[in-house]
Amino acid sequence: MNPVRVALIGTGGIAGAHLDAYSRVKEAEVVAVCDIVPEKAEAAAKRWNVPKWFTDYRKVLQLPEVEAVDICTPHAVHAPIALAALKAGKHVLVEKPMTSNLKDAAKLVKAAKENGKILFCGIKSRWAPSTQQVKRFIENGALGEIYFAEIVATRRRGIPGWGSTFIRKETAGGGVVLDLGVYLVDTLLYLLGFPKPLTCSAIVGGFIGTQPEAVVHGGWWWNPDEFEVEDFGVAFLRFENGTAAAIKVCWAAHIDSLGTSFLLGTKGGLKLTNPPEWFFDHAGYMAQTKLPQPGDSDGFVREVQFFVDAIRNGTPPPVLPEEALTVQAVLEAIYRSANLKREVQVTIPKV
Repeated sequence: MNPVRVALIGTGGIAGAHLDAYSRVKEAEVVAVCDIVPEKAEAAAKRWNVPKWFTDYRKVLQLPEVEAVDICTPHAVHAPIALAALKAGKHVLVEKPMTSNLKDAAKLVKAAKENGKILFCGIKSRWAPSTQQVKRFIENGALGEIYFAEIVATRRRGIPGWGSTFIRKETAGGGVVLDLGVYLVDTLLYLLGFPKPLTCSAIVGGFIGTQPEAVVHGGWWWNPDEFEVEDFGVAFLRFENGTAAAIKVCWAAHIDSLGTSFLLGTKGGLKLTNPPEWFFDHAGYMAQTKLPQPGDSDGFVREVQFFVDAIRNGTPPPVLPEEALTVQAVLEAIYRSANLKREVQVTIPKV
């Protein structure tokens, strides 16, 4: 079979990891790259031996040889490019988050269905060996019924500043909740079996990012004058099945950790450390043990392989469009609750 011919749109930041992954998946071939900055598009084409480069994604979508597009642009422009690609009959792999808002996410899921094309959101934490190990452990019943979970990601001073696209509202759509929170929400929902989220109570804020004195030795560099998004977010979720969960995430904080992720069940608990630590009762005693250390793999290579297999063989991608839409609904509820300063309902659009 001929390789799946892919065009990569957006050549900054994460695009390098995607292009490297395509170079290692023999069933795929990148035939075009696109970036609004001509020098970046041309440099990427030369670096990865891609035959064509463009500055207008609409011209890319007109190429008959392009079967699929991989979108690595800033968050806020994921939606228009993905929507145009789906309507042009192209399969779509889009970097996380799928979009910067729920309304656009629903449009993409609907367009994928109407055009019979694959829409795959690259939330690579889903297929990480550690996530898969915990998922199997839960499915085997070792924890019993899970009634509470806490999922955490901490950077003491890790605000992404390259190109300013992550810290400007116009290009990013949001801050750490969209950038890292999408991993936490997806992992939480996946491990819990995607129960229906009912309500959310949250706070978010840019508490550190606007302070020039916070750009210190040992941390990442960014421009506080351009910082327009949040660097901290905490949310409490309730689900239809009675489970509750907390999500805590930050790019920057005056603390070394917001805590350890964990799951609490009726038969056992699990700390999501590396390796995970299992707490349970045995023979009348409280006991605990560490699970075997999971292996490692290149998440981007696996992502590309999943995408190619879905196109060639009809294999469902590991993140279904409806699941990515539910994740987006929770992210939207976090922002809405923080803005309204009260608990809100989580609304998942019907498409």
